[in-house]
Amino acid sequence: MKSKNILFFSIFLTLISCFNTLSLQAKDKDTSLRSLSIKERLQFNLGGGIAIGNTVTNINVLPQIGYRVTPKFTTGVGANFQYYRNTFFSPDPFIIYGGNVFTRYTINPNIFLQAEYQMLNFRNIWNEYALVGGGYSPGSGFYISAYYLVLYPNNNNIYGAPYVIRAGFMF
Repeated sequence: MKSKNILFFSIFLTLISCFNTLSLQAKDKDTSLRSLSIKERLQFNLGGGIAIGNTVTNINVLPQIGYRVTPKFTTGVGANFQYYRNTFFSPDPFIIYGGNVFTRYTINPNIFLQAEYQMLNFRNIWNEYALVGGGYSPGSGFYISAYYLVLYPNNNNIYGAPYVIRAGFMF
C-alpha cells in the first residue's frame, strides 16, 4: 500500500487508542493501578502459531509488551518473526519480520478482546495487516486466541486465510 495510507492508518489507530485510554481512565473508579510503578503495570506476552500443510509451513513467534492503562485496558507494541515455506511457489523458505501495535480489553479475568495492526516484510515487500478478535486465558498465564483479518494484501497474504489462531503465555 502507499505510504500515505500507512501513515493515515497509523495516525488513526493512535488517535483511537488515545481517546479510548482517556475515556477508560475517566470512567475507571478502581485506583489499584495508580499505586503501581510503571514496571508493575507492564505485561509481557509471548505468543505464536503454527500452520503445517502439504505445501505450506508457517511458524511464528510474537513477543509483545503492553502497558496496563486501566485494570481492563492494555495497549502496547510487539515484534513478529515468522518462518514461511510454500513449496508450491518456491523450495526456499522465507523469514518474515515486522512489528505490531495492539490494544486489549479484558471483559472478565478469562476473556479478552484485541485489535492489532501489523507491518510485515515478506519477500522485501512491506504489507499491512489488521486483526480483530479475542481470546481465552484460564488464569495460569496460558492463552489461546482467534482473530479475523480485516486488512491484508490481495496477493502475498502470508496467513493464507482471513483467520488467525494463536496460543501463548502472558506474564
